[in-house]
Amino acid sequence: MQRSAQGKIAANICAMELMQIVIYRKTGPQTFALGYGNCWTIGRSPSNAIAIDDIHVSRHHATLTKLDMDIYFADLGSRNGSFINGRRVIMPIALQNGDRLRLGNTEMDLIIPPCRRKPHLPNDETVPIIHPVLTPSEERVFWQVVQGFTNKEIGRRLQISPRTVQTHLSSIMHKLTLENRSQIVRFAFEQQYHPQTAPNLRRTG
Repeated sequence: MQRSAQGKIAANICAMELMQIVIYRKTGPQTFALGYGNCWTIGRSPSNAIAIDDIHVSRHHATLTKLDMDIYFADLGSRNGSFINGRRVIMPIALQNGDRLRLGNTEMDLIIPPCRRKPHLPNDETVPIIHPVLTPSEERVFWQVVQGFTNKEIGRRLQISPRTVQTHLSSIMHKLTLENRSQIVRFAFEQQYHPQTAPNLRRTG
């Protein structure tokens, strides 16, 4: 009973320990806790979950997406790009504790509490990479979903109807044997899927 109680206490403490982003602003470091929700937008616009006052950062620059114990970063076609540990990010990427992000002239660190860090599996690098056969239209919708856009937003960006977006989405999930949008995002990250057609990225100033 005592061990069970201790386990519950430890679980409660872990639940209170949130992943955090430390933003190094001109006025000093500021911590943003990644608490409620699973997706946070980053950009210069005040409408973002993480707003950055930096003229070199796009209005809607990037997103952070949490899936289970993983957290992923995706650039939204920003004008000046995004960098993780000094390397420019082209495709969405899984982040690790202590990773340094740079958007424009602003740097940020990701802090993941020990109890929330994903255990390393020895065969992580041996997972086979699958390259599905998607049509060019499906690939464009696939990439938009990975970036976190809704069907309505995808339709507006690709100039197609939301119903057409849903048709492509259903076909994508059927071909990849996936059940929902979250699984599409995870597939893109874990299988390192690169669309064969150039994604229609949003260039924002």
